[in-house]
Parts: sequence; structure tokens; C-alpha cells
Amino acid sequence: MQNSDRTGMKILDPEKEPNKWLCSVLMDLVEQNTEDSRNALKEAIPVLSQWIEPGLIDSLFDCWIKEYKELMVQSKTS
Repeated sequence: MQNSDRTGMKILDPEKEPNKWLCSVLMDLVEQNTEDSRNALKEAIPVLSQWIEPGLIDSLFDCWIKEYKELMVQSKTS
């Protein structure tokens, strides 16, 4: 069960629900859109992307990969 703080925001336990907690923290950083939050994301993104298995990246981001490859082909023919 999740608790709520006085602002009504759900409090996630990073030990019990690490994935949900991390997603919530990262989304909060995106929504803050401050210099500090952008810097925090600039640190977190490389760390996360280095730990994800390449095959998982292929599966999860297939549409991005296809679009990127299409743009590469287009740029070579231009």
C-alpha cells in the first residue's frame, strides 16, 4: 500500500518498489524543468542506458531505432 504526504502525492518505498520509485523521481525531474532537474537527468540517463541489456533496448525502442535508421538513410541520399 502506498502512503500519501500532506500534498497528496503518493510516497513510494524505493526498497519495495524501486522501479516505480525511480520512474516517479525521473518524471518529477522532467516536470520540474529547472536547471538542477535537467542536470540530474543528464546524470541519470547515461547511467540507466549503460545498464539496460542491448536486446531489451532493441525491443523497447524499436520504433525509435527504425526512425533513426530511416533518417540516416535519408541524410546519405540528400
